[in-house]
Amino acid sequence: MKRMQMPDSTATGSPTVPAWLAAAIEADEHRKLSEKSSEIQRNRIFADLINRKLDMYGVEPLHPAHTDERGHVVGAVLVMPDYDKGTYEVRAMWDEDSKQIELHTSDWMDDRPQFGRVRLMNNLADIAAARHEAPKPPAPRRDFRFEALRAIDDVRPDNINDAAAEAIVTAINGLTAAVLHQTEVIARGNDRP
Repeated sequence: MKRMQMPDSTATGSPTVPAWLAAAIEADEHRKLSEKSSEIQRNRIFADLINRKLDMYGVEPLHPAHTDERGHVVGAVLVMPDYDKGTYEVRAMWDEDSKQIELHTSDWMDDRPQFGRVRLMNNLADIAAARHEAPKPPAPRRDFRFEALRAIDDVRPDNINDAAAEAIVTAINGLTAAVLHQTEVIARGNDRP
């Protein structure tokens, strides 16, 4: 039996890309650049908001907020640590939810600072108080889908010896599965152009 051989697309030196695919790749690269540009611009605005808000309070930071070479916000350094007094370094960041300054402190671990939020800045006293507060690492994001599936698996109606409780568990598991299915349908619908 004779095997069919696929044409070698590298025989001419470079694979041929259809015009529509080249246009799609170019559009995707343009979209990524546009998103990155928007993110950098947004971060510059946040750095400016931090500096202006500190100025309104009469706070002159040791190092004003700015963006680094990758476009990430570097918070304004307000106070350096004093190891003899047991106080932490305090930086000012921007909280998008509350639209105000968020104070972060750093704890030194393995010669690298680990910054974490301690409080929102409502007045100058918050800066003084933040110096004494250990940073709180952000809580990991919860995976509600995983938790719901685990709950369905953990409570099975056939392990219960009460008919009324079995019916309730079956109904709750069914409703949970329906909600999970609906969220997947909505997510798939939002991914469509």
